Amino acid sequence: MKSLLYFLCGLLLLTACKRNRDEGMDIPPSITSFWPNSGKAGTIVTINGTGFNRKDNEVTFNGATATVLDVNDTVMTVLAPASGSSGKLSVKTNGKELEAGSYTYQDLSVRGASPLNGPAGTNVVILGEGFSSINAPAKVLVNGKEATITSVNDTTLIASVPVSAGSGTIKVMVDGKEVNGPAFLFQNISKIKPLKGGKGTQVTITGEGFNAVAANNAIAFNGKAGTVISATTTQLVVATPDDVATGPLTVTINGQKTVGPVFTVIPPPVLATVAPLSGPAGKDVTITGANFSSEIDENNVMFNGIAGVVKQATDKELLVTIPVGAGTGNMKVWVNGQETGGPQFKEQNLGVASLSPDNGLAGTTVTVAGIGFSTNPADNIVTFNGVPATVLSATATTLEVTAPATVSTGTVNVKVNSLDAIGPVFRHAGVMTLAGGPGTGMFVGTTGLTGDRNGNLYFLQGQQVQKLSPDGIVSTYTGGTVSAHQDGPLATALFQNPRTITTDIYDNIYVLEGIGQRNYVRKITPAGNVTTVLTILDNLSGALAVDNNGAIYVGKMYQGVYKSESNGSLTKFSSFPHTVPDKMALDALGNLYYAGGDYNNPFIVVAPASGTSRYLCGSVFETGFVDGNGPVARLGSPLCTVLDPSTGNIFFVDNMNMCIRYVTPSGTVKTVTGAGGTFDSFKAGYKDGTLTEALFKNMNGIHVDRSGNIYVLDQYNNAVRKIFVK
Repeated sequence: MKSLLYFLCGLLLLTACKRNRDEGMDIPPSITSFWPNSGKAGTIVTINGTGFNRKDNEVTFNGATATVLDVNDTVMTVLAPASGSSGKLSVKTNGKELEAGSYTYQDLSVRGASPLNGPAGTNVVILGEGFSSINAPAKVLVNGKEATITSVNDTTLIASVPVSAGSGTIKVMVDGKEVNGPAFLFQNISKIKPLKGGKGTQVTITGEGFNAVAANNAIAFNGKAGTVISATTTQLVVATPDDVATGPLTVTINGQKTVGPVFTVIPPPVLATVAPLSGPAGKDVTITGANFSSEIDENNVMFNGIAGVVKQATDKELLVTIPVGAGTGNMKVWVNGQETGGPQFKEQNLGVASLSPDNGLAGTTVTVAGIGFSTNPADNIVTFNGVPATVLSATATTLEVTAPATVSTGTVNVKVNSLDAIGPVFRHAGVMTLAGGPGTGMFVGTTGLTGDRNGNLYFLQGQQVQKLSPDGIVSTYTGGTVSAHQDGPLATALFQNPRTITTDIYDNIYVLEGIGQRNYVRKITPAGNVTTVLTILDNLSGALAVDNNGAIYVGKMYQGVYKSESNGSLTKFSSFPHTVPDKMALDALGNLYYAGGDYNNPFIVVAPASGTSRYLCGSVFETGFVDGNGPVARLGSPLCTVLDPSTGNIFFVDNMNMCIRYVTPSGTVKTVTGAGGTFDSFKAGYKDGTLTEALFKNMNGIHVDRSGNIYVLDQYNNAVRKIFVK
């Protein structure tokens, strides 16, 4: 008996618990929408809401009871009753009576629509009845905005979702009658951030119509699938895939694709300089390089694991405030999720921020800017690439120093008491006069410049080939005071109107000479023997070049460039009929480069296989002084081309702009030195010093040695100048 009582008590307790649990889970019933809101008897009506009872539901159309076809917690489908009439649609469920709205009995009805999501331009197929009219065309509205109908008959409409429609009900209007259909979810991408990055970059997509379940949104970067990290109806956060490619970002939901902005793949950030490399918290550091973001919040800079504050940002420079607690440790830069390691930074009260100038030769006065210097010059120990320099004057933020006699390229460091600070790189670069100068009377009537592997330079003067040794001594190499054509040893060889000089890779010297229609190319071997290697009975320009196989290239007046064959004949090499003025350059692939001179300002390249000429940079019709890529660059009287074998760059003199410039094989023009560091045309003069200070005047010869040093025959200044750039 006692066991039976225990069983009954347990059963009552279990029943009470179940009842309480079910009651706690009850959701008050409500109706959010129904469609269609018109139709004939037998039309299927879908009612959306919450808290519906799965049993004992009663639906009436203006008092007439309808047949309930199916029901769950949120959706109920019913048939419009035959005995119904236009009026209120009511639902009784869970003991509560709800009004859904008004239902109209009429011929116009919507049975369904597909797709029910997508961007502007999506073609929605609407099925129903009563769409045809002989009075006026049917109209379709999406969220109140009229769509473009592309096809219609009595039971089918195809409509294009309008721009900026937004999400809302699909409505069909025919002959003054209207019917509401299902809701359309409008998809749109308003922006993505960032617009650039690489693999693993987290991209935030802002818009509307997204699915709040992350897995239901398919994101692709130019067709490469990304990973959705989080999702709301208005924002998605997505990680780019490892094989991310530049192209449009797309969001696909329920098979409907929305196309967004282009995501551009860029490499990780590149750090060129960080200055200063030490300093106290609160001071600023300038980082130069490439692939930064111009959006401040897309750049993150860490000092030994502590975040700095990025104050300004461009794609090539960041200005960052040193954080408290940076200590001593390596810097790191993240741009849109891509990381690059940086140099070691010290949080201390001593730092070197900049050098002015940042290049020069021995004896150059340099202003070192920074913080924490001693006002007593003797307390500041300054070194250029490890070599001590003389400190002329000092304040707490600037030091005036003299570059040491043995200055070489390297960092400028400062030591004050127990603190050391690493500064920016000072380049051993600048211009010096190797021989001659204004008033010396040297190099009068000279032209052309070339050199051998021992550092000797050669140029033409009168009927002679002159030699300039590495220590600046000028001597006659070969040729006499009379004009004649005579081969033989250096001591007896004679030349007739020599006008262009060049060398090959074996240190053979070639001289173009002649008068009228009788011209010669002479070869001078390192052993000192002069021979005639080519005779041309035609009017020649000053063009001359020799390739690695010994083939000679010359130019005919108004006919372009010709190449010598093994039998001594000439074949047309270029497709342009230019009159090339002087020395040309050849690269290892056999591409021929020449400058246009006074009357043809572009730089021209001739491809060896096809002989097809093309403009590498500059403008045919416009002179100027502009560095830049290809046709953007502007030149003025470019002359005297020479190849730097270590870089592949082609150097030349620009006499209108009084400067030395070079063009890369891809066509980018840059100025090395001249015009006093300005881009002012015709700024001529004579001045040695830094690359930005130097001045030149009417140059007519250039040579680049194996170390990358540049030599210029500066005839109007009676000098040969040497330019250090490395």
